Parts: sequence; structure tokens; C-alpha cells
Amino acid sequence: IKIVVFLHDAGKGRKRNHNLVGVSLFRIFATKLGLEQEYIRLGERLIQYHDLMSTTAQREDLYNEKTILQFASRFNTKRLLDLIYLLTYADMKGVGDRVYTNFSAGLIRTLYKEALGSLKHEKILDTTARKLKKVESLKRSKIFMGLPKTLQKKILSVSSNEFFIRNSAQRIISITQMAIKVEDFEYTICNKSFLTIEIIRQKSINLGYLLSKLSRLNIVNMEIVKLFDGLKYFKIDFSESIDESEIPLVEDIIHASFDTNSEIILTKPIIKQAEIEIDCNHSRDYAVMKLRTEDQKGLLAYITHLFDRLKIDIATAKIHTRKRKVNDLFLIQKDGNFCHNTKLIIRELTE
Repeated sequence: IKIVVFLHDAGKGRKRNHNLVGVSLFRIFATKLGLEQEYIRLGERLIQYHDLMSTTAQREDLYNEKTILQFASRFNTKRLLDLIYLLTYADMKGVGDRVYTNFSAGLIRTLYKEALGSLKHEKILDTTARKLKKVESLKRSKIFMGLPKTLQKKILSVSSNEFFIRNSAQRIISITQMAIKVEDFEYTICNKSFLTIEIIRQKSINLGYLLSKLSRLNIVNMEIVKLFDGLKYFKIDFSESIDESEIPLVEDIIHASFDTNSEIILTKPIIKQAEIEIDCNHSRDYAVMKLRTEDQKGLLAYITHLFDRLKIDIATAKIHTRKRKVNDLFLIQKDGNFCHNTKLIIRELTE
């Protein structure tokens, strides 16, 4: 930690990002000193993100889960958190007492405690880290840098990890460029190897209706992403293509899904209570419902219609079907109607 404190700002004055220059200088110096690779890797991580704790603590909402997870994904062990706390203290205290005040010290302590509490969510931290890696790559791409600053901010404001992990930079940008033009809804239909429907909507969609009308087709993947400005993106992949003559019918179904008067008749699926797992403590902001059961026609339509009826907002849906078994995961915002209706949801799905 003494060597890290000594060299953390050694890269200043260069055209290149001084954090990255500092990492290179530290690696050379530490290698010549004969430090073990474990310590060299720790030092590199600390120097690369040496100002992240102070900037996050003083500029971001410390009670926002996204903020805490993004910070903690950089320092994903207690040891790293302890070391960045020490480095941040030394860095700010070294600048002067007017920088490290009682107020700033309280903010940093709060960030440390919140991040420490998030370390138990290993899978979420890993997913957040993968997202941040994709975001950094996106921000360096020429196509992203050529976008208006306002659109760049809108893209980076999307909270979904899966949206960034699954999609290329080009795909992310094309989706958001289409989204900023949407007034009510827009859609695209691709029917090459298999049928894919993509919808970006501003007004409410009756997703249960849409899926029920297409229930003869097997859904293999569904992606739901909250974008920005109240917009939501849906991507539904089916296991097969359809006859080109049926495309107009699919278009009619999509349009009818935005008609509040459209009615549906659904067949209740057979689901056992043991096949449903609900976790309202998944994270601070989100609950999770997992479903592992037999694949059945109209299964997803029934679930989404139930959620629509209870005004439950699905933030993300992961749909996986293999060998006539479904393994579905629904990420749901906790500020809605989900957690206090769990008994009703289970009863509606199983009885």
C-alpha cells in the first residue's frame, strides 16, 4: 500500500489517462522490487481506480443500488475494499484538511459500508462487472463517440446489465437511435432462420395478448429492457420461422396488442408450487421469480397476463427452453405490486 500511495499519481502530466500510465509505472517498479504477482495485480487495480471511491462518494447517490454495485464490482473483496479505503484516505488527506473534512469522511465511510454489504451478492457483482467492461468498450468505439452527447447519456443511463452484455456496440446504438424517434410504438419483424419480433413502446402493451395469439409458436428467448424517457424494449425469439404470407397477421396481432379493448382467452398451465421460486430479497431494488416446469403452450402468455392484471412491472425476463423444460427468470422492481402479492401469484399459477 505504501508503494501504491507513492506511485498512484505518477502518471500525471501525460496525454494518456494518468491512471493507466500509473498502472504501467507501478508494474515496472513492483516487478523490479520482486513483488509477488498477487500484490502486483492488487496494486494495478488500486491505481487504475484510485479516484473512484472519492468521486463516487461525493458525486453519486449512495443509496442507489446501481451506484453501489458498480463501485463494488471494481473492489469485489473485503481486502480490496479495505485497501481502496486506505488509499482514498491517504490521497485526500495528503491534499489538505479542506479536502478530507468530516463531511467527506462520512460519505466515504457510508460508501464503504454499503459496498461491503453488497459483497454477498457475488453473481450480481459478476454480472455488473461484465456490463461495465462492455460499457467501457462501447465508450471507446468511434461510432459511440460520434453520437450527440445527449444520446450518449441516454444510452449509458440504461440500467439493464443484460442489455449491454448480450448486444454489440452497433446493436445497442441502433436500438437507442430507433427509440428516440418513437412516439407510440415501433416494431420490426425478422423471419430468416427463425421469427424474431422487436418492439419499442411508449404506450402500454398487452404483452399477454401478444404472446397468447402467438402461443402456437415456441418462444426460446424474451428480452425486456427499460430504456429511457419511459420507453421499453421487447425482443421475442421463436424457435422457428413462419410462412411469409403470415407476416401481415403478426403485424395485426402487434397492433391489436396496443388496443385496450382486445380480449384474450387463456388456458391455465399446469404448474406445481415447488416449481416456483420467489426471492424478494434478491437485491435492494429488485425481486426475482424463477420458474422451472414443463414447457406448455401459452405458459408465458398466462404469466405475463397475470402480471399485467396485477400491474407488476417486469424489468428483465430471461426465457430458456430446453428438452421440453423451461427455466425462466423474471427480474421485477420491488417498488411495484409484486412482493406483497406473492401468495396471490403462487395461488393463481398453481391452483
